[in-house]
Amino acid sequence: MEMMDSLIPRGVKRSSGGRVPVALWIALLWWLTMPFATWAAEASTSPAAPPADLVLMNLPVVTLRAELGGTPPAVRVARAQERFDKLDRRELGEPVTQLPGRLGNVSGVAVQVGNRILFSVVDGDLDPEQPGQTVESVAATAAAQLQTALDARRDQLHWPTILRGTSYSLAALLLLLGLLWSIARGRRRLDLMLRRALESRLRTRTSGRFDWSGALLQLANSIAQIVGAALIALLIFLWLDFALEQFPLTRPLGQRMGAFLLGLLGHVGTSMLDAVPGLVTVAVILLITRAVHKLVAAIFIAVQRGQVTVPGMHPETAGATRRIASTVVWALGLTFAYPYIPGSQSDVFKGLSVLFGFMVTLGSANIVNQIMSGMVLVYSRALRRGDMVDIGGTIGTVTSLDSLSVKIVNVRREEVTLPNAVVVGSAIHNYSRRGGSEANVGALVSTSVTIGYDAPWRQIHGMLIRAAATVPGLGNNPPPYVLQRGLQDFYVEYELFCSIDDPRRRFELLSVLHAAIQDEFNRNGVQIMSPHYMDQPVAPVVVSPDNQYAAPGAEKT
Repeated sequence: MEMMDSLIPRGVKRSSGGRVPVALWIALLWWLTMPFATWAAEASTSPAAPPADLVLMNLPVVTLRAELGGTPPAVRVARAQERFDKLDRRELGEPVTQLPGRLGNVSGVAVQVGNRILFSVVDGDLDPEQPGQTVESVAATAAAQLQTALDARRDQLHWPTILRGTSYSLAALLLLLGLLWSIARGRRRLDLMLRRALESRLRTRTSGRFDWSGALLQLANSIAQIVGAALIALLIFLWLDFALEQFPLTRPLGQRMGAFLLGLLGHVGTSMLDAVPGLVTVAVILLITRAVHKLVAAIFIAVQRGQVTVPGMHPETAGATRRIASTVVWALGLTFAYPYIPGSQSDVFKGLSVLFGFMVTLGSANIVNQIMSGMVLVYSRALRRGDMVDIGGTIGTVTSLDSLSVKIVNVRREEVTLPNAVVVGSAIHNYSRRGGSEANVGALVSTSVTIGYDAPWRQIHGMLIRAAATVPGLGNNPPPYVLQRGLQDFYVEYELFCSIDDPRRRFELLSVLHAAIQDEFNRNGVQIMSPHYMDQPVAPVVVSPDNQYAAPGAEKT
């Protein structure tokens, strides 16, 4: 009886004799159990139904997860939304109360506005991932959110609130337009200032070297455009956030936008602070790598200039070795610095690294072959820039010896590009230098003539050597000499060898030497007759002195 008496609401009077009428007890029990009448009928739950969020006035109120009596959470949310929409002005001002109860195995709390129940929270609505939740705490939070939604709807129906929010939004819009105009004007003035600075720089420039002013102007313009676009986007975002917060219906959206912006700025700031130690470490590693690179480069430059002698290293290969050593030093430095680069441990960074490595692996087979062939050419010291060479029938002067190819300019002034792999696979005739102790002498130039057996060989030797002595550009180290290359059936083959001062003039001097040999043989009446013949001619087959300058030849000087 004491427990029953404690459930009698205040204001209900007892009848005479201290007893409560039976009818009143029945009414009281019906009033208390009315919110839970459906719970007994809907005691069965189904875990298959997805949870549904109850959102009122763009404000999340509660998440319903239990399926009661075949009614899924989505239908329960729709019914609560319908009841909320039917509240009139008077009901919107009534307080939000919670009514706990239990009937059978189902316990929960009903949330109501005045005497109108909007929704109920039962055990099945609790989040299984938060074991500390209770029905009472979830219902209390939902009641607080519901009260906020009621206040927002009541303010939304108040016309002065709408007018004030509209006025503030329009004022903020005017301020936004003014700021956008100021940004555009400042952008134009900055562009004009940069252009004037560039023009002034170009007018005062005296050096013919490449000027970075144009590239710096483009970089400054790009940075200004990015900063301007970021400022415009930020101002529009702030205006939209401010405008949404002026109206009760959209205030939750504005608050979420503000929270998003603050969270984003906080995340960026935190990321920047977290990246500072890694950036400092990277800077230290790169500075150490730069110092080691300078030391290594100084040693190889000294070897290249002949200031330092290192066993097994030649001045010709010091430049290539310096580049290889520099590449290795920087590769090691970047390898040590890679783990400290901000974002290097992210999956995106790792994926891009793997993709880049895969692409390089697939496409660099031929490139690596050319590079390795170029290293063979460099360290074999087979040729260098300025050498007169014959590579697989291509004769000319080497103008470029790169990592992938060798460029040669032939006698017809055509530039021929030969891949390093082709050069390595061909015989290289270098006319500009020789190995051993005569590295600076260069190859000899030679030409051959065939003379009959009736001509004294000593005379032929003398004429060939005298002809070589009249050609400027042929040296005396060693002096010209003649070899008899063969005793053929009808003639003797003589070959004249001469040193040459400039191997790049090889073909020019050969032409002059041939002319000098013809003049010398004509002066001595010795015929140059190589074809096979059956009998000696009556007179020597030579050019008479009177016809040596016949038209249209050049006149005698």
